[in-house]
Amino acid sequence: MTLKLIHFPMTRSLRVAWAIYELGVDAEIETRAFDRPKLKEPDYLKLNPLGKTPVFFDDGKRMIESVAIIEYLANKYAGGALSRNASHADYGDYLQWMQFGEAGMGGYVNQILGHSFLLPEEHRVASMLHWASDEMKNCLAFLETELGERDYLLDEFSLADISVGYVLFLLKVSRNGKLMGDRVAAYFDRLRGREAWTRASALQP
Repeated sequence: MTLKLIHFPMTRSLRVAWAIYELGVDAEIETRAFDRPKLKEPDYLKLNPLGKTPVFFDDGKRMIESVAIIEYLANKYAGGALSRNASHADYGDYLQWMQFGEAGMGGYVNQILGHSFLLPEEHRVASMLHWASDEMKNCLAFLETELGERDYLLDEFSLADISVGYVLFLLKVSRNGKLMGDRVAAYFDRLRGREAWTRASALQP
């Protein structure tokens, strides 16, 4: 068995590196400098034909979706640690939060990033930024309410926190951390205090 992640700091491969350390999985992490044009070059497209990140290999098997990869690692190589299955009472909550991180929040934070500073200034659309910010506020209000007094999304830390926590990180990167309510901000601080997050976020080429 050879597990390998090609990791680009701050991108969605951070979810996978974080999970690898949380799960204690024996995997190689090859960290590369993020250079968007290089992701479209033939050598990288052979690894990930979409020209995106992450790309993960289990011997000859390739995976490119970060949330799918962390679930795969937990269930195939960590005995289901930090995951849930249909025998657990909170299985539905787990599935919902796992998807909420990317399908629920990810698109809005992408728009915020793009129309704040990633896109050339002439391609930024103020109305898109305003719309995405409003939708993100709605998502964060939901998260604020659902967290209640819990430290994590479920009764204990799980992969769902990695899914959602990465989007909160992107929100900070976009200089929009102020959109978080008090509970969400405290939750994100707890996530950043975890040893596995510290190790993953420190990875450099």
